[in-house]
Amino acid sequence: MAGLPTAALQLAGFLMAHAFWTVSDLPAGSHYQPQSLCMRSDGNRALSTFEGATTLEQDEQAKAFITGGASQWPDCAVARQVKVGTPKGDVDALVIDVVQYGGSVMTVVQAFRPGPAEFRLLGDELMMADNGPLPPLPAAQAAAMMREGAIDHPGLGDKWNQWEAARDPVSPLIQR
Repeated sequence: MAGLPTAALQLAGFLMAHAFWTVSDLPAGSHYQPQSLCMRSDGNRALSTFEGATTLEQDEQAKAFITGGASQWPDCAVARQVKVGTPKGDVDALVIDVVQYGGSVMTVVQAFRPGPAEFRLLGDELMMADNGPLPPLPAAQAAAMMREGAIDHPGLGDKWNQWEAARDPVSPLIQR
């Protein structure tokens, strides 16, 4: 990757905050409905929700959008909730695909604990490029750009800062 896509990462951070705001209010056992947030070069944004009779159908539509509908947009982020198997059991995670003109730039995976009373971010985001995890410096820079976008979300108030302060120090997705 030549350089980090600042605008796309900030957009992804905004969508990440929006998705976690939604997830933090869902009743136990509920699932986040995948969404995309795309931005034109003039700064206009469009938020879309992927419909489907099942969670699997919604996820398939979101994945198809990455290589289809996202191609008309300079910057897009597509967020969906997944379960990730770990040695200690399944973990909920938000997967955000960062896309420019229909080409996937990177994938961000953030583990979390769902539920209105128990909501919590679990460790740092994993920043993945086509050939695996980003090296530490670019990953930290990408995370900082996403946090700028997250803090810009007007409806969150202090929630993002509270989530950051309460974030578990180690992601269950990292094996040491």
